[in-house]
Amino acid sequence: MKATSLIIAMLIGVFLLSAANAWAEEDKGAASIVLNGGSMGPVTFPHGLHQGVFVDCKPCHELFGKESKGIDKMKAEGKLRKQQVMNMCKNCHKDLAAKGQKAGPTVCTDCHKK
Repeated sequence: MKATSLIIAMLIGVFLLSAANAWAEEDKGAASIVLNGGSMGPVTFPHGLHQGVFVDCKPCHELFGKESKGIDKMKAEGKLRKQQVMNMCKNCHKDLAAKGQKAGPTVCTDCHKK
């Protein structure tokens, strides 16, 4: 009887760990996100790449949230200035480059594609 209880407890534990792991994977969002880049053209943001580089999501998600099309909604509501997203990205990329670290683009046409 004890062996059966132990096996059942182990199976439940494995199930719970699998469910938690699947939930964590789903919560990561899309690998890439296409942002409205205005008249310069859309910007494909490599979300998955950033997740692989940075451990802390707060610097971006405290400002921009996680809602799909949330940036466009915040701009329409006047809660986010037109170039605030771009400036945050560019400043981060410039800061990393200044530290001698691999950094993303800072030139308009490297992000905006028509």
